[in-house]
Amino acid sequence: MLISAGGIMLGTAALVVTLAILSGFEKTLTDNVLGFTSNVEISSYGNRPLPDYQGIARFLERKVPEISQLTPYVEHDAILRSPRGVAGVELRGVPPEDTTVLAMKRIQSGESLALHATDSIEPIVISKGLAQQLRTSVGKNIAAIRFNERLRTREDILANLRMFRIVGTYETGMSQYDNMLAYTTLRAAQSFNGFSPTQVSGYDVRTPTLASSIPVAAKLNRVLFYPYIARSVYDVYPTIFAWIDLQKKPIPIILGLIILVAAFNIISTLLLIVIEKTRSIGVLKSLGASTGEIARIFITQGMTIAIFGTLMGDALGFVLCSLEAHFHFFKLRSDIYFMSSVPVSIEWQHYAIVSAIALVLALSATLIPARIAARMQPLHALSFA
Repeated sequence: MLISAGGIMLGTAALVVTLAILSGFEKTLTDNVLGFTSNVEISSYGNRPLPDYQGIARFLERKVPEISQLTPYVEHDAILRSPRGVAGVELRGVPPEDTTVLAMKRIQSGESLALHATDSIEPIVISKGLAQQLRTSVGKNIAAIRFNERLRTREDILANLRMFRIVGTYETGMSQYDNMLAYTTLRAAQSFNGFSPTQVSGYDVRTPTLASSIPVAAKLNRVLFYPYIARSVYDVYPTIFAWIDLQKKPIPIILGLIILVAAFNIISTLLLIVIEKTRSIGVLKSLGASTGEIARIFITQGMTIAIFGTLMGDALGFVLCSLEAHFHFFKLRSDIYFMSSVPVSIEWQHYAIVSAIALVLALSATLIPARIAARMQPLHALSFA
């Protein structure tokens, strides 16, 4: 009995932990992606500057009430150069008070742009990995060269060069993307790109939910005109969300296999008990016990094993998930998995679903040995050696 209960416990715990990790991967990846982009991105064909961003923002908020937040941005490819290194990045200008960008919430050292918006040297926030690549740190100055096809002479380079001061470094866990993005203020990016104070590259649009980004993007495309184009986050980063969906596909197979093993454990245990207690069953039948009463004995015993094993499995799974969430025992390479440790998301729905399926299958598994025991003839049972 203890072996069967242990099998159910391990199976339930394995399922709960698996679902917690898969859910954690999905939530962490989604949060990280939405940290350096938005639910919907409005840009232009040919990367043309978009005029009158304040007037367009008011127009869109009036025409598309589903928009929760609309933030202008300016971006351009740039080469960052320090005395000890060089790297290519996408330099993005955002309003300094904007905290929707995940990078602004995960400052590892230094401070955010909002505290340096009026500095004499324009501020810049780069990733921790990029700072290591450039072998520089907070407080140091770096040069940014606006990249374009006309950089042929020294004069061209000097005309497209600006000095920035590193005021902070950030880390989101997605190093592949972190090292490609650097942030400065909207005003600094406009000046760097040669934009007027009313021109931007596009808008980041926040929607109430991630699922609503697709219909909102479609509605924006109906409202806007050329050269504007709106794309949902699913269109901008299709490979990441395809990877998330791919991880969900094996769940039913894993769920079925583990619970089937636990169900077979119950069947085999109860069948052994039936063989052991055959003479006792014969005695009970000869004393007048009905077929239903004999069946209930074995069903009760099987469900006791299942309930005990399921509860212990839920408890074990919760403890393991809590320990990993707090201490991060298992590390990952962020350049491959877009996060630095195995994420877990503890959700009561997982425990309810796994427990319900385990108990239903356990009840089904008890019916086979219970039926065999109930249909025994007293004479055959008493003569069983």
